[in-house]
Amino acid sequence: MEIIFMGLRRYGAACTGLLAGVLAFGMAAAGTADAEVVGDKQRDVRTDDGWMLQVSKSQENLDRWPALSAVPTSREGFVSLKAIAAITGAGRVPVSSGTVTLGYQIGCQVDVSTGLTLGLGFSIGPNASLNISYPPSVSVGGQASVSPNISTTLKPGAIATVPFGSKPLAASRASITADQVEIKVDACAGPVTLRSYATASMSTATADNSVTVYGDPITL
Repeated sequence: MEIIFMGLRRYGAACTGLLAGVLAFGMAAAGTADAEVVGDKQRDVRTDDGWMLQVSKSQENLDRWPALSAVPTSREGFVSLKAIAAITGAGRVPVSSGTVTLGYQIGCQVDVSTGLTLGLGFSIGPNASLNISYPPSVSVGGQASVSPNISTTLKPGAIATVPFGSKPLAASRASITADQVEIKVDACAGPVTLRSYATASMSTATADNSVTVYGDPITL
């Protein structure tokens, strides 16, 4: 982050045009509301014990909305998706445990969080942040949980992985459905990219296995 803004100070004229273009993108993205449907994904793997471990991601969509703050470097949207994990087949060793997890990987292209004045009548700072708002936490037998509020700091060139929830398999199957989860990113100029994931894992006395599917990247 420090290197980027040192570059802005040294090459002010060139970077001013770049920043203006980035902010223009932000203003355009924040000006309208629209929806995007993301394709379903599924993977199956055979374990060393002879089981078939399957995970799928489906019913994913993103509703983009102008940020309530009306700041061009803020992004806001609502995502929905479902993950299913299943264990089938006739393995040689009994399954002792299994889980399904779903969430998002989120990246910010340009962090403008150091309080830099943008010449538009406002400043940005102090931290580029990501906030996930989810319904009240759920606990089933002390084993399954969903986090109600998740906050983290986004760094340029880095990806924040945010799990929405994890649930143990019962009767060789489990699912998690998240509907209209709010995602809000502040102090980010340029695109904010989302990529969903769903992971199924299982364990026996002799082997541990996991399989993950990823959604297509989408722009918030």
